[in-house]
Amino acid sequence: MARRGENIYHRKDGRWEGRYIVGRRLDGKPKFRSIYGKSYGEVKRALVALKSKALAAQDQPAMLVYGDGSLSDWMSYWLDVTEKPYIRETTYLLYRRSIEKHLVPWLGGYPLRELSPAHIQAMVDELRNTMVSSTLHGLCRLLKSILACAVKKRLIIESPFREIRMPKFRQRPPRVLTTAEQARLERAAMEAGNLEYLLCLYTGLRLGELCALRFEDIDFEANIMTVSHSVKRIAAKGESGATTCPVVGGAKTESSVREIPLPLFLSGMLRHRMKEQNAQDSDFIFAGRDGGAAEPRTVQKRFARLAGKTGIRGAHMHTLRHTFAMRCLERGMGYKALSEILGHSSSQMTIRHYDNCTMEKKQRVMRSASMIA
Repeated sequence: MARRGENIYHRKDGRWEGRYIVGRRLDGKPKFRSIYGKSYGEVKRALVALKSKALAAQDQPAMLVYGDGSLSDWMSYWLDVTEKPYIRETTYLLYRRSIEKHLVPWLGGYPLRELSPAHIQAMVDELRNTMVSSTLHGLCRLLKSILACAVKKRLIIESPFREIRMPKFRQRPPRVLTTAEQARLERAAMEAGNLEYLLCLYTGLRLGELCALRFEDIDFEANIMTVSHSVKRIAAKGESGATTCPVVGGAKTESSVREIPLPLFLSGMLRHRMKEQNAQDSDFIFAGRDGGAAEPRTVQKRFARLAGKTGIRGAHMHTLRHTFAMRCLERGMGYKALSEILGHSSSQMTIRHYDNCTMEKKQRVMRSASMIA
């Protein structure tokens, strides 16, 4: 049988077999049982469910079920049983992708109780050459949480992550459009009728928030926009296998629910767009072909084409949010007010993101300098 990892094997008859520990013999050796399925994923999900039941049924189940198991086995349990009920679907998908793409190939085959700092350090030292600093630090925070939970459940005495030396975190300044780039983009967006990009440039909306925006979210009398929903991707099973699909859900965080004052020119454009869409069935300001919320990937692709036509390089939809934030600071807006408009959890988060000057601002300050004498 070809082994896939986590005590899961591909049998010669085409089926997949998963083995799990149900107890110990008198000599201390583990007793196994097997389950079968048509696919690796089917067997893996069944194993997680069985092991979680065993975990709840024994006094010290963690040691019995996972004591001699692989790190890959424990990571599956941690994600699907310990974390999934308490995190957003998008966070779950991000964790799963990070585990399957990086942690399992590097560390998944080691028995949990034999994982050493040297194993983790080797992974970190290699990935620092190919992975951006923020991604590597995020991956290591994930692994640290997984191992901390193993300590809490008495699977291991202490976390092997304690001795890891991490590379210095270097947060790159956000990409912000220059005023010349912004002017070109605005002209092109006006000519193409792409109100969505102007809205992001002057309100700092996130892409998912933009796609979920409805006309009922706009108070045209007070010129205020309410942000309370976002389009996000969730797991969806189709005939071709597991994939994702966009759905409209709640805002990203509690602080993401907010009211944003609208510039008068934007309010007028939105009112005009509402009149144009009166004949349509959709309530969404930027509707997709089916009348539902626009697909974020489609909006991003259209922006990439528009940016390319105007000679703007290295920009994406989130660049518009960064540009909005920096322009607000350049005009004298305080961090607290900006934090509330952006939907950040605290002004400290806003300061960490945007506490740097653009070259244009530096040049303006330096040009204004004159001799005192």
